[in-house]
Amino acid sequence: MTGFIEKEKGRQMRITENEIDLIKKTFKNNEKVLKLLRKIFLPELDPDTPLNQNIDLWLSVPVEQLDKDQAVINIMARNQLIKHVEMQLMQLDILANTEAKSLDEVRESLKKDSTK
Repeated sequence: MTGFIEKEKGRQMRITENEIDLIKKTFKNNEKVLKLLRKIFLPELDPDTPLNQNIDLWLSVPVEQLDKDQAVINIMARNQLIKHVEMQLMQLDILANTEAKSLDEVRESLKKDSTK
């Protein structure tokens, strides 16, 4: 996984190995921290809601005063923002809880799966 995350065909990847280590130390098996970040970034009715099942308090934002086109643009932008934040929190959770495998371990796993 080292080469995959940090470099792919000589290019610098978005997340370095050091950053992966930091993510693991901060978020591994620590859903409370992810929920706290969600609480800070996204208003919600129930902070105990599982990740990616957020109930949106932004529905109360008044759009009645806006013309139809502007209201649609605002709602679409809001939806994209919510999805983006939720997906980034899920990415942190996945990265934190994914175990790195060596190339030999991946090959062995693939070999076992192919004989089933």
